Amino acid sequence: MLAWIGTGVGVSNGNALHAVAMLSAGLLLGAIGFWLRVTQPVAYRLDRDALVIERRRGSLRITGRIEPHTDKARLGLRLGSGGLYGYRGHFRVAGGGWTRSFVTDVRRTVLIKVGRRRVVLSPIDPAGLVEVVRNA
Repeated sequence: MLAWIGTGVGVSNGNALHAVAMLSAGLLLGAIGFWLRVTQPVAYRLDRDALVIERRRGSLRITGRIEPHTDKARLGLRLGSGGLYGYRGHFRVAGGGWTRSFVTDVRRTVLIKVGRRRVVLSPIDPAGLVEVVRNA
């Protein structure tokens, strides 16, 4: 990315507006990449009344009763990150409706309900997570 910024500034032929635009674009892309990296999900935890998504920096708690929805979810149209450090954001799922996604591997997805929200996760053992949720 630094080479791209440097090339853009170098070919600006002294035009300060182009140089500032390239530097600004590079800084914005770097900031987005950094934010996506530090908010990447690394683990999921089921508490009695909440789903906790552990991230590289901090955690996110979604409160509500946890119940299984289906064993697998295919993600469709997305409003969020579509693959850079995970699939996160609001996604349309096969079968209709929108869901919140905290997925790192689309081959291992599980759709669960937390309160009134539908959430897609990608645990190491999807069937095991569904079993734990059913028995909770």
